Amino acid sequence: MQHAFSTRLASFAACLFLSSGALAIDTTKMWSESDDYVKLEAVNATNNHPVVFSPEQLSNLLSRIYKREDDKTPQPYFSANEVERLSRNLLPLFAKAQPGDDVQFVTSFRPGGLFFMARELNAGRLFVENGRLNLLAGMCGDAPDLAYYHATGNRRPINHGSRIKPVNGMGCTLLSGNGAEIVNNRPDWISIDISTALASEPPKTYQGGAAADSGTTFKPATLPAAAPAPLPSVAAPAPVAAPVAAPAAPVTQSAPSAPQAVLPAAPLSKAEERLMLLKRLKDNGLINDAEYEQKRAAIVKDL
Repeated sequence: MQHAFSTRLASFAACLFLSSGALAIDTTKMWSESDDYVKLEAVNATNNHPVVFSPEQLSNLLSRIYKREDDKTPQPYFSANEVERLSRNLLPLFAKAQPGDDVQFVTSFRPGGLFFMARELNAGRLFVENGRLNLLAGMCGDAPDLAYYHATGNRRPINHGSRIKPVNGMGCTLLSGNGAEIVNNRPDWISIDISTALASEPPKTYQGGAAADSGTTFKPATLPAAAPAPLPSVAAPAPVAAPVAAPAAPVTQSAPSAPQAVLPAAPLSKAEERLMLLKRLKDNGLINDAEYEQKRAAIVKDL
């Protein structure tokens, strides 16, 4: 009994250790059930910060970003739940960010929105430059810290992306389309013209067309050398006010069809979740074959 108590105490201490240091100054935890947070990071940049957005404007912009995993069908980089949380929690950070600040984020989601699926993480940085919202992705559908720790015995390193070089082995590729453009042919960097995007509602599905795969990209280096034009309604030193989106045309909705009964999938066991996670880590090059076989044998032994 004493041994069991000691084991539980050690597990609790490990959880505290894993979460300590995750939050810092200017960090907002977005959902207590996950590792989600947003925070400011001082960088060597001249962003158009501060910027005042509304939740609807940020939701419009973030909903335009799409990704492709392997050869799968394009899908939103952020789930609807991530967009809802980010559009609220990013507001105060953009409003107080300085030109030398980037806004970092870590968000979690369940693939397909299915409750029984293990959480996955997206991480990166956001900043406004030359009137465009930029997203530099550092993680795409990676394992959360605690799940990674259980599978490998190591802490999950968080990658927020970098202007200097692309992320090696990221789990997806960002796509041009829906008003978003790839920057400098990098699969981890997307840019959206704010004024143009907010003039209309974001498409409900991916509309990339031929331009998305033609190599056509947005290249900041070709912009004029003059000082960047401020966003609409700038009143220094007051924050930049993002433009208000034009009202969307009314849509005539047809009567909803009768819902179909869907049988829920059987939940995965902890061992199955750990084996699936372990294989994903190996496929993404985060652990080598020897580590994979060692961890897999340990999990199978406990069955």
